[in-house]
Amino acid sequence: MSETLDEFAELEELRRMAEELNQRLAAGQRETAESSARDSREAVRVTLGPEGRVAAIELLPGWRRNLASGELGNAIVEAADEAALRAAETWAAVLDNRAAPDLPSDHSTALVVDSAAPMDDSSTTFARGLFYVLKDSFARLDEVAVEAERHARESVTSGDAENRVRVTLTGGRLAAVQLDPQWLAATDDDRVGRTVTAAVQAAYQDSERRRTSFKGSWPFQELDRMTADPAQLLADLGLATRQPRGED
Repeated sequence: MSETLDEFAELEELRRMAEELNQRLAAGQRETAESSARDSREAVRVTLGPEGRVAAIELLPGWRRNLASGELGNAIVEAADEAALRAAETWAAVLDNRAAPDLPSDHSTALVVDSAAPMDDSSTTFARGLFYVLKDSFARLDEVAVEAERHARESVTSGDAENRVRVTLTGGRLAAVQLDPQWLAATDDDRVGRTVTAAVQAAYQDSERRRTSFKGSWPFQELDRMTADPAQLLADLGLATRQPRGED
């Protein structure tokens, strides 16, 4: 019996750690919901969205005094890289923070372990199903690794309909921006920023269409559904029940 209680205590500790990690991840998402940076010559500002993708490109006043038109593409890439670096540093700081943020009281839940209750039929069925889903997931790990490696090397180039702007993504990173010099000289800065932003977002969409999505396919979609909530997972396995905090 003491060994069983020790196992339940370990499961409760794992649940607590998972809950704390989820809180930190949520805090990281809030902190990096919008990350922006400028290039070293103060010509461009790039803003990233919640997923770390380029959401807006702004040409700063007076940029033409600081850069030749042929240098603007490299400045955009530099600013995007700097914004991504700042977002990564923010994530690292949030995850390294020892003090996890408090959960809102109206969403708090407690895990109540009932070591005397035997595993019922539904828990047995759930455990058996989870076992087979995990088995199928491990069987496809090689496919996932191959796809991830291919995506990291893949380059996607996209642009506007008139071919005035061409952008290249490599492994999801903005790697190059090419601008037609005559169009750039005759176009106002706001329109240039919007056109380049639209081209980058079109490249993201093209990359997604080419990419094989394992997350939405069997068995990964089912595994995500079954394990999304650590506390509920323990309850489904018959190892714990959940009840609102403050209730007897």
